[in-house]
Amino acid sequence: MTFSDRNYLKWLFGILGGIFAAALFYAAFFVQNYPLPVTNRISFDAKLKFIKEGVAKDKIDTLIVGSSIGLNNVRGSILETNTSRCHAVLNLSVFEASALEVEQVLALRKLFPNLRQIIYSAQFPDFAVASRFADYHPDLIEAYLDDHFTPWKRATFLFQMCQNIFFCIKRQWNYLHQHSKKNQFGYLGFDKTGSVPLHIYGDDIIRSRWEQPHWTKQSPQNYQALSRIAQQCRREGIQFYFVIQPYRSALIERYPDIRTALELFDQKTTQIVTTEGGEMIPLYRTLPLDDSHFADRSHLNDKGSSATTHAIATFLNTQTEP
Repeated sequence: MTFSDRNYLKWLFGILGGIFAAALFYAAFFVQNYPLPVTNRISFDAKLKFIKEGVAKDKIDTLIVGSSIGLNNVRGSILETNTSRCHAVLNLSVFEASALEVEQVLALRKLFPNLRQIIYSAQFPDFAVASRFADYHPDLIEAYLDDHFTPWKRATFLFQMCQNIFFCIKRQWNYLHQHSKKNQFGYLGFDKTGSVPLHIYGDDIIRSRWEQPHWTKQSPQNYQALSRIAQQCRREGIQFYFVIQPYRSALIERYPDIRTALELFDQKTTQIVTTEGGEMIPLYRTLPLDDSHFADRSHLNDKGSSATTHAIATFLNTQTEP
């Protein structure tokens, strides 16, 4: 081997070593600051990071679940302040979660040994698609949240989560640009209970989401999942509340099929929930809200989520303590 060949190899291995070191440095930075891709939903991954870093799981007595209709429309801090039934609340809702996916999320409920009640916040569009989380492993998530990994398993887990550096870079960019602003629907700025109140008013409103109603088709599989959730709560002595959130009244008045969909959703969920000893909170009927409370047709802004959460707290305060 000539001298020039040796220099070439030194430079080559030096460059490769530098790239490897930079990748390790970036992976450590990403793990510290951004949600690991434990699931296929960034809002779920962000919630897992939130729980791991700051939630006393043994104190949680109330879970809020659902899609963004739970994440944005119910505020755990208001429940803690306004009802004696909720001492420690965690909002475990996930963007776009169907009832089948809520059922998957609730497989994590054993992480909360003092859980007394579950509040499922929904609207009829949440039952439209029978979607499930892909490659979902509750046992792995529990080990991650409880720090039950051996040092080797932890290193292996982190390597698996961060081996695709380009994915992590893309996730960091998306997180900064799509999930860090409270006037965007992708906002993931959790309050102390994991809820995400939206500050969407005026020019920030997306007109198509404001003026066009949802598709009214429903999946029977989601109703079956709701039934299993309610049954499981009853077996475990967990009080179950199902909240039907408000919908823009202008769209209900303009589109008869939306009114029909809401009524059918109310009837079907009421039959399922009450049969299993749960309680219904039909806010779409009992709490009329004007447009100043809405961020779009079904998501509420921070003014609206405050109103609905106070109404839920008022209902809880009428319940007899178990």
